[in-house]
Amino acid sequence: MNNEESCSRVLLSKNEIGRIVFCEGCSVAELEIGAISLRIEGSALNSLKMLLADATTRLTLYQQEQAVYSKPTAINYNVH
Repeated sequence: MNNEESCSRVLLSKNEIGRIVFCEGCSVAELEIGAISLRIEGSALNSLKMLLADATTRLTLYQQEQAVYSKPTAINYNVH
């Protein structure tokens, strides 16, 4: 890793929960969420994106299934 003075940082993304800054000298992306900072190799950023996308998809499906099974079902007592 390079020293702080030789690092050139580029803001890649920012929203209400955090930001991602890329250090060109170190080839490292730094994910900052509140007080948490995670440094990840730039080449692994796409793998992280796929991991998060997969988790988001699975969470959505899980929540949909939970909603289906938690609905009260009407019982028709007039069936012969």
